[in-house]
Amino acid sequence: ALVNNAGVGFQTSPGDAAALLNVNLLGPKRVSEAIFPLIDPAAGRIVNVSSGAASMWLRSQSAATKELFTSRSATWEQLAAAVEELAPAASMGGYGLSKAALTAYTLQQAAAHPNLTITSLSPGYIKTAMTAGSGARLTPEQGTVSMMRCLFGEVTSGYYYG
Repeated sequence: ALVNNAGVGFQTSPGDAAALLNVNLLGPKRVSEAIFPLIDPAAGRIVNVSSGAASMWLRSQSAATKELFTSRSATWEQLAAAVEELAPAASMGGYGLSKAALTAYTLQQAAAHPNLTITSLSPGYIKTAMTAGSGARLTPEQGTVSMMRCLFGEVTSGYYYG
């Protein structure tokens, strides 16, 4: 199994969405592509750690963007082009966009690898160094509930849990 838990948050420099996207979206994509040949084709799992910020960001987007970001048939090229176009104006320094794109990429992974179980999730708003002083209430242990289910429980490939 692979857990893509890469993430940088809101404290990125203004206009630095590219650096945030490099970690939050392209990092999991690169690692997944490197690991695919090594994952057990009969029982392999990939869990992409997304965020509730993904749906918060997507909620305010156009119908066409919502369709693209929730489509199993969208291509990586379509998603990457949309991300590039949307990044300069993205709220939260691009954080919500990066996690929405990761969730969309999860749909693509699940469609391309139907023999694997590939999910995305939100662990919740966890008290970490990244969220210090912002009202996070969940302990790191509480934040593992969705991850443990996606790794070991009965889940549907391509779904978002949280």
